[in-house]
Amino acid sequence: MIVLNYHELVEVSPPNAWCLTHETFNAHLALCGDRLVSPQSFLKHCTDPKANRTDAVLLTFDDGFVSDYTLVYARYVKTGRIPGFMSFIPVEFVGAPGRMSWKMIEEIARGGVVIGSHGMAHVDLTSVSGAELKRELTVSKSMLEDRLGQPITLFAFPYGRFSRRVWETALMAGYTHLFTIQLGHHRGFESFLYSRLCLTNNMDAEYMRQYFLDPASMRSVAWKISTKLGLYRQLMRWRYR
Repeated sequence: MIVLNYHELVEVSPPNAWCLTHETFNAHLALCGDRLVSPQSFLKHCTDPKANRTDAVLLTFDDGFVSDYTLVYARYVKTGRIPGFMSFIPVEFVGAPGRMSWKMIEEIARGGVVIGSHGMAHVDLTSVSGAELKRELTVSKSMLEDRLGQPITLFAFPYGRFSRRVWETALMAGYTHLFTIQLGHHRGFESFLYSRLCLTNNMDAEYMRQYFLDPASMRSVAWKISTKLGLYRQLMRWRYR
């Protein structure tokens, strides 16, 4: 199973590397074909070891950009062109220029989009104090739950950065699925960690074709050797001890 991570989508002239055009997004969807799965299906099957070896594709979006609502939800989910996606919200950005309002977030949540937390202010959680880390995780969770009337158990690390301290605090806060940005299939080196490919606008159609054929082929030689020898999980546990 492959998890893709997007940010903002625009008509033309992306202002940064993580912003893609609608045309590029359409090209990616064409390459996905009928492999797209709903977030509900992903959550149901992601603990199954066999799911790691399928070619299914899950879409996720970070930062709560308004294009989640105006394009991805309105043009694709509501029309049945895609089976849904995950949207990770940095709570303090809600209602800011270019970001979704609470009304929009509530609507897409009712429409089948699965909402997760992206913290309060999109800060690097590995660099904050213990008190600030707890606030980023717990207050964002409770605010989303209060607004949406449903449990929030998914969290995406801002900038993809995490540590053992961060994930242990997240698990204690009640999150069950933690998302980062790495190459490869969805399962991380711990059962609660899920890897995503963070899309940038220099990843052309050929790059995506190759990635869909074999996500692991684009990982480092060190990753390939340690995985082949069965050492990857131990090395990562040592790194994040």
